[in-house]
Amino acid sequence: MNKKEVTTEQVEQWKKEHGKVFVATAEGHKAYYRKPTRKDLSYAMTLQNQPLEMSETLLKNCFLGGDSVMHEETDYLLGCSGELVEKMISIKKVEVGEA
Repeated sequence: MNKKEVTTEQVEQWKKEHGKVFVATAEGHKAYYRKPTRKDLSYAMTLQNQPLEMSETLLKNCFLGGDSVMHEETDYLLGCSGELVEKMISIKKVEVGEA
């Protein structure tokens, strides 16, 4: 398990590099993730018949620092796979009509 303290300065640097940064916390553990890229999403979608594997892959690819237990241990992974992944992937509302 990787547990590394993350400074405010580090979080600000990540925000400059990646835009949005998300933090997942549970039972004293804290992990930071970046918003997934199209490439990250494309690869994860190849695993959509395996939802847990899909979430784990997405979280591992977007992990920036902190406690890796959040995506390595099943109990935390299950918590992150719903709440965090939903926040990381924003889908814009689009209206479609006939031209």
